[in-house]
Amino acid sequence: MSEKLVFRDIEIDKQLISTLNEAGIKEPTEIQEKAIPLLLDGEDVIAQSNTGTGKTLAFGIPIVQSLEEGTRDIEALVLVPTRELADQVTKEIKKISRYKKLKMTKVCGGESPNIQKASIRRNPSLLIATPGRLIDFIERGVVNLDWVKFLVIDEADTMLEMGFIEDIEFIIRSIENKHQTALFSATFPQPIIQLAKKYQDQAKRIMIHEDNKIAEEKLEQYYLCVNSERNKQDLLIELIEDIEPEKGIIFCRTKSDTKRIHKVLRDLEIKAVVTNGDMSQAQRDRSMKRFKEKRTKIIVATDLLSRGIHVENVDYIINYNVPKNRDSYFHRIGRTARIGNKGKAITIVAGRETRDFVELKREIKSKVKNFEGKQIYRYEVPLDEERYTRMGRRNGRGGSPRYGRGGQNKNSPRGRRYGGNHSGGYGGNRSGGYGGNRSGGYG
Repeated sequence: MSEKLVFRDIEIDKQLISTLNEAGIKEPTEIQEKAIPLLLDGEDVIAQSNTGTGKTLAFGIPIVQSLEEGTRDIEALVLVPTRELADQVTKEIKKISRYKKLKMTKVCGGESPNIQKASIRRNPSLLIATPGRLIDFIERGVVNLDWVKFLVIDEADTMLEMGFIEDIEFIIRSIENKHQTALFSATFPQPIIQLAKKYQDQAKRIMIHEDNKIAEEKLEQYYLCVNSERNKQDLLIELIEDIEPEKGIIFCRTKSDTKRIHKVLRDLEIKAVVTNGDMSQAQRDRSMKRFKEKRTKIIVATDLLSRGIHVENVDYIINYNVPKNRDSYFHRIGRTARIGNKGKAITIVAGRETRDFVELKREIKSKVKNFEGKQIYRYEVPLDEERYTRMGRRNGRGGSPRYGRGGQNKNSPRGRRYGGNHSGGYGGNRSGGYGGNRSGGYG
């Protein structure tokens, strides 16, 4: 789409056009092209698009365009699931709003509440927040949402997995003013659809990647089968030495795996950092900073890193373990091939995971090929897809429920899929999440 049609026809401020050009943003992505005009027209929007497609500016541009300088009330609220994503959204919106004297602040866990309270007292017009800390501030009378005109719920599916749905509803009910709501998500499980029906007014649907697939010409997807679990680590080392990633992410299912793989890489003098939920926020920030600044080529991570975090120019994703479901798979591999770039994703498959991978491969409907490197890997074996497909049929399984769309756990007190406490999720208290504290986020 031409710049004229996007910017002039929908009457974006000339100064904003200039700021976008200075930031190197000359052509809109598909989600921006479809969402911006609707949001500027005041429509409620429910938008599905993969990570890495420019969702932040799809709502950021209308917010910057609509907010007036000198406003002393919070008129725009952006809800995100994690502190890391709050940092990212704040940075991107600041970049395009330099021409305006807009006051914005960030409210999230992992940072000093006193500093955030002081920032609120400076009367920002835009607030970027995680649910837990925001609810704490609402209940303490620190934040007043009565004048919010524009609400964005970003990464809604991640909010669901972390158990934030009740918290989101509490926040929405705290907004007295009639407001516009934009809901963005890579996937749309049923609870998210119900949330949209309950709180949006004839929302316009934008479906960019309805099946959650990523363009195969941009992201090449591969697998490598290893003959046994005990040889998986050796195959990983051979793979890294073969592909020599410029910037690679190794995803592991458990925190203990991330620590072990990180130690192995460091012992082999392969530059690597690690990030997982056992680390403090400051430690995770240091790891991410080193990785983003290219002081290290590899970061070893749990799924903590797969949600909404943007790192430029990642060329390889390696799944050390088969992801737990299709959504997890797409969130992981979506860290590469972002905003028009290309990348490769390789899943290592061993032992008991083989059947899970065959089911996942069938479920994702993408072309996933056997990886052929520049060398022969000692422990590689062929994928016996036929055998595991037959086993599935024999057991009366058209597909593993693990890789289906998922449903709620009827045995938990509130019918939650992921947890049985007040807010579900992976945490054990009110705001869920990985962090286990009320302020939400992963830490």
